[in-house]
Amino acid sequence: AVNGDRALYETFFKRIRETSATGDLQTANARIVDYAVVPLYPVKPKKKLIVALVMVVSLMFGIALAFLLDALDATIKNADDIDYKLGFSLLGIIPLLPSSLTNGLTKGLTKGQEPDINSTAVRAFIHSDNHGFTESVRTLRTGLTLATLETPAPCLLFTSSIPGEGKTTSSVNLATAYGQMEKTLLIDADMRRPSVAKQLRLPVGSKGLSNAVAYPELLDESIHHIEDLNIDVMPSGVIPPNPLELLASQNFEQILKTLRSRYDRIIIDSPPIGAVSDALYLSTLVDGVVYVIKADSTKDKLVKTGLSRLDQSNARILGVVLNQLDTEKEARYGYNSGGYYDAYQYHEKTV
Repeated sequence: AVNGDRALYETFFKRIRETSATGDLQTANARIVDYAVVPLYPVKPKKKLIVALVMVVSLMFGIALAFLLDALDATIKNADDIDYKLGFSLLGIIPLLPSSLTNGLTKGLTKGQEPDINSTAVRAFIHSDNHGFTESVRTLRTGLTLATLETPAPCLLFTSSIPGEGKTTSSVNLATAYGQMEKTLLIDADMRRPSVAKQLRLPVGSKGLSNAVAYPELLDESIHHIEDLNIDVMPSGVIPPNPLELLASQNFEQILKTLRSRYDRIIIDSPPIGAVSDALYLSTLVDGVVYVIKADSTKDKLVKTGLSRLDQSNARILGVVLNQLDTEKEARYGYNSGGYYDAYQYHEKTV
């Protein structure tokens, strides 16, 4: 028993000494593998990659937005739209006149008269230095000649969907182009908002169509010769309270018959078909109708409605004129509307 107690005591005392010897020893729970080095540039975020991704996504979004806006654009922008959306033949394209040319055009005005963009634009075929515009009017004249080879159309009607599409400017310039070859008369049949007399600077109160219809003996006094354009013009005259009834009278038909015997070419400028029905009635009296559309402005739905109404009236629609086309803008989008004229340096920059 004594030996057993002694062995137990020695074991216990040995443990106490071991515990006392190792009590101040701290065992490390980590070790240094490699010392830290300060980086030269940040690891995150990867700015170059982020910028590149943003540019790619933005480009894709911009392209998608451009296609969406083009799909939602319901206007007639170029010659392709006329064939694709309307299905009618294109007689000609008249480019947008640069403002610098129209503002500087003073020929044909009497002394003391100030030029404005309307009165100068109607004289652009003769007096403007914009050869592209001049050639486009000649092309329109040629297009009409080709469209009427089998069935001539000496009496033409110009109309449009809404006001402001440039049908008066187009009709005056075309009449001037015909005036170089034929005896031509321009009639302003828009007796609601007449503009021919004002744009050609005829005296205020000049007799015109309404006077001739009401009093047929005044027919010769109602026709005015424009010397610099070499054409005769019959303005609207006094604005009547009932223009359509005046145009639908027997006197007007008789006057038109008389004028056909006097002139080789008659061009009638009528009101827009979307506003009133004057053009519908006049279309039954003429040999052909020319429909003017302002490029990148008029909704295709309005144009289709107007052409449909003319078709239902059995009008002979010769074709469409795309007016005021911005050739610079179309060229940026890849459409070469200038074509022939650009190749011969007829193109002018719009200011």
